[in-house]
Amino acid sequence: MQEHLKTNILNFKWPSSTPVIYLSLEDIEGSHPIHRSKFSKQVKEAFPDTDLSSLEHIFTTFTQEIPNAPSIKINLIKDKELRIYKQFLKHQLKTYFLEKGYIVVKNFVRDVQVWMPSKKGNTADYNLYYKFSFKILFATLTDLPELVVSYDGTSKVLTKSVNDIEETEYIKRCVYGQKTFNYQMNLDTEEKEEFYNAIQFEQAYPIFNLSLARALDIPIEEPIRPINKYQKYVALINNFATNYLFAEDFKAIFPFKTDAFIDVPLNRINHIDPQVGLLEFGKDQYGNKKTHLVPKLAMNNLNPYKRPNNQNIKFFFVYHTSHKEAIKTFYNNLKTGVTADKKYFKGIEAYVNIKASTSKEHFIEFANENNPIPEITEQLENLSFDQENVSYAAFYLSPFDKFTPNPEDRNIYIQIKELFLNEGIVTQVVDYEKMVVNIENQYNFQFSLQNMALAIHAKLGGAPWKLAVTDKKELVIGVGAFTNQGENRRYIASAFSFQNNGLFRKFEYFDQNETDLLAGSICKAIRDFTSVAEADKVVIHFYKEMSYEELKPIIRGMHTLGLKIPLYILNINKTEAEDIIAYDLNWNKKLMPVSGTYIRISENQFLLFNNARYPNSQRYADTDGYPFPIKIKVSSPDEDAFEDADVVLELLTQVYQFSRLYWKSLRQQNVPITIKYPEMVAQIAPRFNNGVPDDAKDALWFL
Repeated sequence: MQEHLKTNILNFKWPSSTPVIYLSLEDIEGSHPIHRSKFSKQVKEAFPDTDLSSLEHIFTTFTQEIPNAPSIKINLIKDKELRIYKQFLKHQLKTYFLEKGYIVVKNFVRDVQVWMPSKKGNTADYNLYYKFSFKILFATLTDLPELVVSYDGTSKVLTKSVNDIEETEYIKRCVYGQKTFNYQMNLDTEEKEEFYNAIQFEQAYPIFNLSLARALDIPIEEPIRPINKYQKYVALINNFATNYLFAEDFKAIFPFKTDAFIDVPLNRINHIDPQVGLLEFGKDQYGNKKTHLVPKLAMNNLNPYKRPNNQNIKFFFVYHTSHKEAIKTFYNNLKTGVTADKKYFKGIEAYVNIKASTSKEHFIEFANENNPIPEITEQLENLSFDQENVSYAAFYLSPFDKFTPNPEDRNIYIQIKELFLNEGIVTQVVDYEKMVVNIENQYNFQFSLQNMALAIHAKLGGAPWKLAVTDKKELVIGVGAFTNQGENRRYIASAFSFQNNGLFRKFEYFDQNETDLLAGSICKAIRDFTSVAEADKVVIHFYKEMSYEELKPIIRGMHTLGLKIPLYILNINKTEAEDIIAYDLNWNKKLMPVSGTYIRISENQFLLFNNARYPNSQRYADTDGYPFPIKIKVSSPDEDAFEDADVVLELLTQVYQFSRLYWKSLRQQNVPITIKYPEMVAQIAPRFNNGVPDDAKDALWFL
């Protein structure tokens, strides 16, 4: 079936006459700052007696005339003045919705975001708002100006004001009138202090967060995630556009070419051959290589590519006293399978092709579920392990899930993971409550056990599958990040030497400010790799756009090593919100484009769809998910890096391939493991008390 790709972009017309804006050196009432980066030649000529080079800003009232003030007619051909025009349009956009009475804020990339009150989902404790963002582009996907309309999810605003809340330490952001503010803001400027002192607490309403909800005894409902995110997203932006954007007064600001989201231009669409994502599994008994595209299907019939090196594997359990009886049922299901027909899971030994048994003498039982570490530590110190001959894996039955109110309870599994990792033992956490529910629903439980078996296999050093197509000699380095919201601190981690077959080598992790250490470790990985093999290229997958300060020591290091191989940087971002997406109208209303579809949205910037929908596939299971595309920006410090027209396709293909090597779940991921694995390390490792042991930095214990 021929695809029909649409996007969340509305085309609007260039103005018939360009606006005249008024300028001032002073910050007068009703004016807006124009940053020095937008000072065009025409702007500078408007102030012939002033040297603007020493100023950070000048000011404008846009089209509101200022008596005796200079003005310019914006030249839409000039980049700097086009940016002023964008600022003018954003001001009009914000003003339009403020005058309609809606909450208007800036999202995290500083685009205009509008909060629309919901008619459903409100409770006595909070009111629900749907959030939509706008991004203004000029001739990016088309030859016209473009208004990108994004759905950013929802927020709940409490009906109880700050004035009526005692537990103010749990308050984060608040709605105040038609804007929001951070209640816990640092009062480090006169402007912030003045604003804080003027707040009327009875008119400030906190935005729902879990800690505040628990403190106020507001019922916390586990979010209901849509089966297909595309359907919800597209329905919401279409309804929003129809009801609010295609109104005549809005179109006076943005005169749309048509009242409809545009098709993706055909010359911007291309496809990666799905066969490059072919995966190699274990050979059959006759020595024949076995391959497959879909791990979920392959693992039912094929063996993993490589077993863990140790032939002797033993499992033991760490559990609360009250869970002792449940272990027997769980282990029986893990060992022999779940459903009567054992169609999808015949037991861990058959599923991942290993031999394993329990080590009952190592079972650890604790009584204090809120502070089990002293008990576990004491028992662990009295146990001996035959680690020269045996690989051990500990199953920790956790009494707490990720929604547990107390963060200390949620953090116990991290402490246990570190405790056993220091002993050279990998762990697998099992949510006890979820396990009990799953045991009662055996059909679903078998899929949880599949994922658990897969992760244990990889943690013990096995390789469930690898890339079948491995014709390049490339060093791929991934750098991911995780932000600890409680600490408001970001940690980064790097996963080194994903070879062309996709097999992982080693990782390190750092604080976000340790740029030189990150660069040094990247250079070491390059040196280690090139000392044993000649690389065609070095590719760095980075979780954000790499700054020159981050890149400079890497380039310097490569020069020191005398390496003349090309270096490519791929900035890889999720597109869950505030961005361009695309959807396919010709796929049974399910909307997700075929896997491997990529769209050039600007020079060397692309949307790539990574999913399990392949061309000509007749059926698609909802359980395979409907991931949004990822956005990839390709760059290089080398002048001639893109002379070969095929290099971009090669780099995108590599991302596509590496998204198929995730060993924690059988579900296809949209983000490659070069970003995903480091993000997982950055989430866990900084919370260890003594860091990660050196001998664990080449293992996948974090899965």
